[in-house]
Amino acid sequence: MFTMSHCYYNETIGFFYNNSGKELSSHWRPKDVVVVALGLTVSVLVLLTNLLVIAAIASNRRFHQPIYYLLGNLAAADLFAGVAYLFLMFHTGPRTAHLSLKGWFLRQGLLDTSLTASVATLLAIAVERHRSVMAVQLHSRLPRGRIVMLIVVVWVAALGLGLLPAHSWHCLCALDRCSRMAPLLSRSYLAVWALSSLLVFLLMVAVYTHIFFYVRRRVQRMAEHVSCHPRYQETTLSLVKTVVIILAAAQALATPPPQGQSCGCQASSHPVCSPRLHSTGAFVVCWTPGQVVLLLDGLGCKSCNVLAVEKYFLLLAEANSLVNAVVYSCRDAEMRRTFRHLLCCLCLRRSTHESARYTPSYQTGASTRIMLPENGHPLMDSTL
Repeated sequence: MFTMSHCYYNETIGFFYNNSGKELSSHWRPKDVVVVALGLTVSVLVLLTNLLVIAAIASNRRFHQPIYYLLGNLAAADLFAGVAYLFLMFHTGPRTAHLSLKGWFLRQGLLDTSLTASVATLLAIAVERHRSVMAVQLHSRLPRGRIVMLIVVVWVAALGLGLLPAHSWHCLCALDRCSRMAPLLSRSYLAVWALSSLLVFLLMVAVYTHIFFYVRRRVQRMAEHVSCHPRYQETTLSLVKTVVIILAAAQALATPPPQGQSCGCQASSHPVCSPRLHSTGAFVVCWTPGQVVLLLDGLGCKSCNVLAVEKYFLLLAEANSLVNAVVYSCRDAEMRRTFRHLLCCLCLRRSTHESARYTPSYQTGASTRIMLPENGHPLMDSTL
């Protein structure tokens, strides 16, 4: 029996893992190799896609609007999550035993901070979408100062939750409160973190469900009574598409009719009015399993084999940082054009650099004779 009033700041990681009953492997097992290989792949994809989103928002002045500030913040949070998960992949498996207590808390704090920032930003975007759809606009006209303040609040809350376990909300002085999934953290911390995240998800589902049914009713009214302006219908259908994809993956989504056509559609047959849904929302699929497992561990469920699935559910949660870039950014037509422009410029710059390396020039006096490397015949003389 351990004395509860004693703090174990000088013990090793193995001491706490043994106390919680979590295996600390001394060699690379096949399961560890699979998890690290998948984790590194997902992390690299997360880093590349979110870097592209941030570059697109920064380079295109059309994206200097409140909603894109939030999308940029979401990309930054997901980029941070990719870095945190990459750090975890290089300090997991047998390497965990070599971590100091500070190193372990750093590894855990990076994950908690980045994922909290991502979840909080998703809620902020949901609220912004709700404001937008009430005004039938693609983007609400919120003051920039308010958006900046909202982003600051998101990161302060995320940093607070990420740093709190290392300073106070741990179990180094109360070993009977240690969790099994995170042997240095208090079970109460895991329970509060999981409950708060699940509450955010419920709020998001409620907001997007309200948006969906509200816009669906508007589409039905337009179909029955008016022939709307194509631009108005395009805005409405874009809102429906966004909501449908966030709540669930739609098998078929309609495009706006050509210029001048009536917007009439039958609510029972139109793909947008009656989408065929085949899965739940991306964020629910990616996040809920991990949060439920955290909650079970936080509540001290002894019969729940949470350690068997924890690594895979964490990987699934990290994959949401990749899904976010697709759902919230890549569906924007202007965003896709900016992506193509950035990638084409990058490829063109690279090809120009390589051609300059392999195209020799010969200068005689005031003229330059440019030669093709394939046949050596001159193309032109240009006077300098």
